[in-house]
Amino acid sequence: MHAEEVVTSNFIEDDNIGIYGDRLQIVTLNRVVEFLKSDSQSKNIALDFKFLEACQPNLNKILIELKTAGYKIIFLNIKKSLCDELAITTIANSKNLLEGDTYSKYYFFEDANDPLTETEIAVHILFQETFKVKIKKFIEPHQQPHTSSNVYLTSYVDVKKFLSYEKEFMLFSLYKLALKIKKEWHVEIDKDPVLICQSMNSAYIVSVLSNLLKLDILILDKIGPINKLYNRLDKTIIANRKYIVVSDLVCLGTEVKIVKNIIQFIGGRFLGNVSIIKTETLSKADILRRDASIAVFSINKNNNKELGYSITTDLEQL
Repeated sequence: MHAEEVVTSNFIEDDNIGIYGDRLQIVTLNRVVEFLKSDSQSKNIALDFKFLEACQPNLNKILIELKTAGYKIIFLNIKKSLCDELAITTIANSKNLLEGDTYSKYYFFEDANDPLTETEIAVHILFQETFKVKIKKFIEPHQQPHTSSNVYLTSYVDVKKFLSYEKEFMLFSLYKLALKIKKEWHVEIDKDPVLICQSMNSAYIVSVLSNLLKLDILILDKIGPINKLYNRLDKTIIANRKYIVVSDLVCLGTEVKIVKNIIQFIGGRFLGNVSIIKTETLSKADILRRDASIAVFSINKNNNKELGYSITTDLEQL
């Protein structure tokens, strides 16, 4: 629900507050309800209220109408104060779980024996599984050497198509990436670091992240897989300014290292790298935290065979 509110605030109502809004609007809930009504597969729904602190008046009428229409609603991560504000506490269920000031689950129906109360809802796992299903459509055979890293790739992820054909899902993925950036650099975010990228795909990604995090951006459009520089970079990278490098997919990190070296050579401060997708070619135990890429989806030893994605060298048979 917070993600939908972010969409409302930044792309529909033009409130321009990024991911920092915490008040649910009627227009947002109405849009969600219209989508739910158009999907006739199930009347069992879960609404995640994480990061929401308040709501517009009379919003509870929409929820009551849903319940009256036969929908069974589970509220996830909803503040007790927000339950009171929505006046949904009149519907009691003995399995409602209050932890501190937040209900991890609040069932908006009375029957504590309903099978729905036994349903496990792992939001992170659902997202990862959905991402894996969707990315398969955009993985293509690739028999050419990877030009910047001197390795062979069995497949190529067409991120441009992924961004084009899965716009809604990718926007949600970028929302999740913005949350990761905010969490990782919660102190530095207040000091306005710059989001920097080096490709057209990354330019779209960085523009959305800029909108969500309210940060400046820098596009180095002359850095490609074969490290050619044409710009006078000392006029754009500012000494002592902090930079976060944004990528679409990090394979072996060669291009990230190029940009990192440029930033540091000119006197800027490199905070780290983020991407939508990354490959994990080393064990997590062997990656220093400062060198780790932050991503919403990883291609790793647990899923690379299923995805048909491998990295090899001439030292072994493919």
